[in-house]
Amino acid sequence: MEKTDLLMMTFAIVNLADYMTTVKGIEMGFHELNEFVSSLNPASFLLLKIAIVATAFALLLYTRRLSFSLGRGIYIGLVAGLAISTAVLGICSVHNLLLLTGFPEVEFLVKVMTGVLALI
Repeated sequence: MEKTDLLMMTFAIVNLADYMTTVKGIEMGFHELNEFVSSLNPASFLLLKIAIVATAFALLLYTRRLSFSLGRGIYIGLVAGLAISTAVLGICSVHNLLLLTGFPEVEFLVKVMTGVLALI
């Protein structure tokens, strides 16, 4: 198994975890900060997640076969972007999971991070 295959599986799993924790959080009364996501119903949100994962997978499969240097650069850029996206989405999923399990420290950390981001 190639490292990019492992990255794609991780990307899909993290997207599924984000979907489940976001939908459950909204059901429990938490507020979604992303206005676009908050305007979707759960089925539309699931379709969006499936489309994102399928598009990323198709692009990786296509660019993996390119032999010229620009194609290889595009492939490396896609892999790097997916790795960063997977890390950020993983952090969001863990944050959602901690909120759902009732850790009050998470809310404090979110307020601190929001304050820091407001200063930037």
